[in-house]
Amino acid sequence: MKKHHFLNLLIIVLVSLFTCQDLHSAAKVAGIFSDNMVLQRGVNAPIWGTANPGEKIVVEIHGLVSSTVTSSDGKWMVRLPVFTAGGPYELTIKGDNEVKFKDVMFGDVWVASGQSNMAMRLESSKNAEEEVNNANYPDIRLFYVPRRVGKTPKDDLEGGQWDKCTPEVAKSFSAVAYFFGNELNKELNVPIGVINCNWGGTQAEAWTSAEMLKSLPDFKERVIELENGPNWEEDIPANNERSNNKSEIINNSFKGLELGVHKINYNSNDWPVVIAPNWDEELEGIVWMRKVVEIPKEYKGKELRFDLGRIAYHATVYFNEVELGSTTSPYFTENTVPAKLVKSGKNVIAVRLLHYWGKPNFQGSEGRMKLYAPSGAVLESLAGPWKYKTGLEPAFPEVVSYQNYSASLFNGMLYPIIPFGIKGVIWYQGESNAGRAYQYRTLFQSMIEDWRVRWGMGYFPFLFVQLANYMDIPEVPQEDDWAELREAQTMALRLPNTGMAVTIDIGEMFDIHPKNKQDVGHRLALAAKNIAYNQNIVYSGPLYKSMEINGNDIEIAFDHVGKGLQMKGEKLTGFQIAGKDKKFYWAKAQIVGGEVFVSSDKVKAPVAVRYGWAINPECNLYNKNGLPASPFRTDDWPGKHNRSSCRKTKKISNNTKYISYSL
Repeated sequence: MKKHHFLNLLIIVLVSLFTCQDLHSAAKVAGIFSDNMVLQRGVNAPIWGTANPGEKIVVEIHGLVSSTVTSSDGKWMVRLPVFTAGGPYELTIKGDNEVKFKDVMFGDVWVASGQSNMAMRLESSKNAEEEVNNANYPDIRLFYVPRRVGKTPKDDLEGGQWDKCTPEVAKSFSAVAYFFGNELNKELNVPIGVINCNWGGTQAEAWTSAEMLKSLPDFKERVIELENGPNWEEDIPANNERSNNKSEIINNSFKGLELGVHKINYNSNDWPVVIAPNWDEELEGIVWMRKVVEIPKEYKGKELRFDLGRIAYHATVYFNEVELGSTTSPYFTENTVPAKLVKSGKNVIAVRLLHYWGKPNFQGSEGRMKLYAPSGAVLESLAGPWKYKTGLEPAFPEVVSYQNYSASLFNGMLYPIIPFGIKGVIWYQGESNAGRAYQYRTLFQSMIEDWRVRWGMGYFPFLFVQLANYMDIPEVPQEDDWAELREAQTMALRLPNTGMAVTIDIGEMFDIHPKNKQDVGHRLALAAKNIAYNQNIVYSGPLYKSMEINGNDIEIAFDHVGKGLQMKGEKLTGFQIAGKDKKFYWAKAQIVGGEVFVSSDKVKAPVAVRYGWAINPECNLYNKNGLPASPFRTDDWPGKHNRSSCRKTKKISNNTKYISYSL
């Protein structure tokens, strides 16, 4: 009996495997679909997933039925009838099993992508408590794409779900995306879905497909190398463990304090010396710094101030054994020394200094590094020699930034949500490509066209944020890689249905992540209203149009003047002018009608003008609609990163049907 029973069971199993009737893979819907989702109105929204080969799939919503048969590779897709905005509906998918999604709305769906300024949470934005408490909008639905890298395109997501916008959900969602979606929801009175697809510190090439990158000479070799190389995905678990170990060292290793390096009587005679700021030594990991300063006896017990300038990247500062504070921004702003810590004679400043991704350093201007008396008088320069010591804390384990491998985020995060029906894209990225601006000119535009081709929805609106002002305000005109990157971003406006939110007036010197995300979202929403929704509104600040030399003046004309030009302040600032020697000087500028006249007594025969050409420019030109002018230059002279340092890249036609790679 036992043998007969075993044979019968074996026959049943074999028959089931061949017929796929009893033991089969249930029909599955892609991870981008869930309860509470928003589907794109006005299009045949696609629904897709996997099932057994040859399995019939029936999709029903609001009494309307669409069907298909699964292909030989187990994949299926149906497209729904066109719906107007509204809901809620129930969506049913039937194969050999049944899947139901509830509370489905039709409206407008936007993908919000980029790096850390797009990732920055609502709970970290300006007026965060009030904004979070008010974030209760049931017709706004939010989806967070789980972070994942891939050597090859991934068919599906690892988790994720649509949620109604509540304070609890919104607080950890992208602030820019929330403010953008909120304004559109209020203005249009239709459901808004936002797909949050971002990763801090990432480069544009990570978000671009391998096929597109191989058409660009600067990236072709690297992409082929990655494709033919080892399967680096196998290292991800170990790499994550190394990353956790690195974080543990950063957060909890303070052996320098156990040794007393922050005490005045610590013997640092054998420590090497660096000259701050901007030293050339290749220091890595956690570095302890010491500087002994002499305080005159009349300042004993008096509150002092100090400025260490710009720091790369994280610093914890001690004065006479007492911690004054820490910073993860490039500036140490907690710069008061309490009176009770100040002694006459020798005092010691100690700094635990590290950089998460590169070389720790004091940076910026030597003139900023000073110790000040209560009156504001300079007691001592903090530039010059500092003692330093490496190796007191454990060395960092090597962590690989797989999220910046070419195409890795396109493969792991973007590909799995294509071709979900969308209205358009908002994008905030560029900081990680600064320094390669001439390359970005082609890369960014190619990425936009890459996405459009793959989505198959034509020239959908692609709206992006120009880099904000940040870091030191320059004393004299100079070349700047962030200015060049902003220029490269502006060039993307050549593509159809693109818009740019200028943020040159809302950045923060001390933080690469400015908290004012309200204005960022608003300016993106203005662009959306004009480009995506055909509203006849002024949606951009002044953009450079043309120049004309008139004697000692250069006349600058602008597009997007709106109600007219205006300045904010007593005089127009931010303009530079140069002659044939290519030496720029700060210029006098005045608004005359719809133009700006620029001149300088130092330049008798001007040939070029620049505006806002710095990482943190003082510039104040707006239109009377309240939108700032974009930085620009009229010359094409090689700048900080000479264009010869980047090979010329293939020009991609504005018409997507001519892009020469296969899908």
